[in-house]
Amino acid sequence: MGHCLVLATRTQISVCKSPFASAGTAVSLFRAKMVQQRPLLPREVETWLPGCDPTIRQPGFDLPQQQWSLLNRFRTEQGHCGACRRKWRLTDTDLCPCGENQTMSHIVESCPLTKLNGSLSQLHSVDEDAVSWLTSYGS
Repeated sequence: MGHCLVLATRTQISVCKSPFASAGTAVSLFRAKMVQQRPLLPREVETWLPGCDPTIRQPGFDLPQQQWSLLNRFRTEQGHCGACRRKWRLTDTDLCPCGENQTMSHIVESCPLTKLNGSLSQLHSVDEDAVSWLTSYGS
């Protein structure tokens, strides 16, 4: 059976599809990519995740994996929302159940069905209300 390996670095994401792919292959390819790449400039780090130093553990790092993953989908605006699903050609529509275009920021900031009181900045700070919202949204 083949595997699909996703290799993520701070500068790019690569996908390796191979019937012989394994975790060892992924680690080797990841290390090779890291050696080939130049370090990010401070200006690039700032645009990578605004206001964040990628060498410091970000708020929410200690969350359970499901919540951490969902939090980072909202932080990067690349999650399972109508707009992304349409872009990935998984659906024909990008409409939210509320009737507006569904983006990751719409889910957090303006959707009457899922809105987090306090917007995306509260989600970035990962306070108690944000963790509770992530738990209820992810289930």
